[in-house]
Amino acid sequence: MLTGAQRRGGFTLIELLVTITLVALLMMLAVPAMGSWVADARVRSTAESLQSALHLAQSTAVTRSRSSVLALTSAAPAWNAVPAGNGSNWFVRLLPLPDSDDAAGTDSFIQGATAASQYGVKLVGPALLCFNSLGQLSTKSASATGMSAACSAGATAEYTLSRSGGSRQLKVRVEPGGKVRMCDVAKSLSNGDPDGCPKT
Repeated sequence: MLTGAQRRGGFTLIELLVTITLVALLMMLAVPAMGSWVADARVRSTAESLQSALHLAQSTAVTRSRSSVLALTSAAPAWNAVPAGNGSNWFVRLLPLPDSDDAAGTDSFIQGATAASQYGVKLVGPALLCFNSLGQLSTKSASATGMSAACSAGATAEYTLSRSGGSRQLKVRVEPGGKVRMCDVAKSLSNGDPDGCPKT
C-alpha cells in the first residue's frame, strides 16, 4: 500500500484526463480567434505592400521626370500584362514619352507583386492609376497609356482590401495631389482614431 508521501509525487489518471480535456477545450476556443487574426494580418500585409507600390510609382515618376502607372491585373505581373479592375495582382511601370518614338518594353517594368492572390485577399479598385512627374495623379487616355485602359485623376482613388474569415477591411486611398494613405473602414477619421477612414 502507498503512503501519503509516495502518492503526492505524481498525477492520477483522472487528473491527467481532466487536464488534457481542459487544454483541448481552450485550444478549440482559440482556433477561430487565431484564424480571424491571421486573415486580418494578411489583409494588413497586402495593404502595406500595395501602399509601398504606389509610393514606388510616385517616386519613379518624380526621379525619372516621366509618367508612371500602377496597374491591377488578373494575370502574372509583367510590363505587358492586361490591366483589370479589381485584379488580384499589380505592377508598376513607366509610360511611353508622349510625342516621341519611345515604346514600352521590358525596361519600362519597375516592379510586380502577387501578394493579394497569395494571401487570398480580395482587392477592389481601379485598373490603372497614373502619376505625373510631380507625383500627382494624372488623367491619361487609353492610347496614352498604351494599355487598353485609361487613368482618371478627378477624385480620390480607393482600393478596398478584405479577406474571407477576417474581421478587418482596409482601404488604401490616393488623393489627386498624390497623398497615399491606408485607413481602417471600421473607424472614422478623428483625433481619437487617426487610422480611420474619412467620411465620404
